[in-house]
Amino acid sequence: MRLGVLSMQTQEDIENEIPTANNSVISLQYKLFSRSNISVLFVNKQTTKDYDFMIDENKYNRVLGIDYSLASKNNTWNGKYFFHKSFSPGVSSNDFSAGFRTEYNNRKLNVRLSGVFVADDFRSDLGFIRRTDILKINPNIELKFWPQKGRIQRHSFSVTPISIWRPKLDYENSDYTIVTRWEANFQDSSQLRLDMFNRYTKLYEAFDPTGTESAMPLPANENYYYTSYEISFRSDQRKKISYTVNPSIGDFYNGSKYSLESSIILRLQPYFSGSIQVNYDQIELPNPYPDATIWLIGPKFDITFTKNMFWSTFFQYNTQRENFSINTRFQWRLAPLSDLFLVYNDNYTTTVFSPRFRSFNLKSVSYTHLRAHETSLH
Repeated sequence: MRLGVLSMQTQEDIENEIPTANNSVISLQYKLFSRSNISVLFVNKQTTKDYDFMIDENKYNRVLGIDYSLASKNNTWNGKYFFHKSFSPGVSSNDFSAGFRTEYNNRKLNVRLSGVFVADDFRSDLGFIRRTDILKINPNIELKFWPQKGRIQRHSFSVTPISIWRPKLDYENSDYTIVTRWEANFQDSSQLRLDMFNRYTKLYEAFDPTGTESAMPLPANENYYYTSYEISFRSDQRKKISYTVNPSIGDFYNGSKYSLESSIILRLQPYFSGSIQVNYDQIELPNPYPDATIWLIGPKFDITFTKNMFWSTFFQYNTQRENFSINTRFQWRLAPLSDLFLVYNDNYTTTVFSPRFRSFNLKSVSYTHLRAHETSLH
């Protein structure tokens, strides 16, 4: 039996209309059988003062849920099953979510059946919900092969259909993606993967997939069927220099898209690790809709001076957001489980290359027995 309790009181910011609130989580977990468990979770966010700017529906949000995690003794069967109910002012129905995943896995076969339902009025203010009003089913079947000779250690063929329906629209099918994949793992730990994506999307609102300012968006209430192909190769990660390359080509809504994702990694253990990631997307839509060329470039390096002193720096250049950013962090391990961090962040707009914002952060974290102490200075 395990019990967890967390409670946090946040400070008010009246100028920005942010109320003071208590955020609490209580979880109880009980072990079942050899490796399975059942859990009960209660999450509560509630304002602790009244404000003129606050509407009733934001006074509190609570979620009560039960989860069951399945794991057989030999790990052949595993799964996850949950039901969560939210409680919010003025809401008395369509405020729950439920999901399931059952998976069977052995040396030659992997089969999964899974899905999730999220009602339109389900809320979880202390969580993250991508979409509401969906029923999503995504099964998977994978056949695995183990050659006795040759460079390939294992290869597999899998099909994963992913479908989404809208319950409030009489369960209209709004999206689907069928992923057909062949994947090979080689003796030297490198990997090759071939994918085909068959997609369908219904747009309920006008949408510009290029993110171009003031461009004409694709119209609402249109159906789009498009297919794309992707190759991915990852080299032997154990070598000093390794790389990944991932080109793709195919349809994109009513146009086409050509993409390349790649990275190269250099490791000089134990002192240095560096990498650079380059993503390129060329989107071509028919007139009068926009085209776009998008670059994302991200170098990163980590330096280990001693067993207790480290420095890491990350750069990123993004043409879609017209942003260049720097994040660099110095870490000093004062004692076991006790660290001092000095972090510098800087962001520039690339149109005229002028600073957007920058910050210095000094943070100290130390652990004593069962308690953690943390202080920050910004």
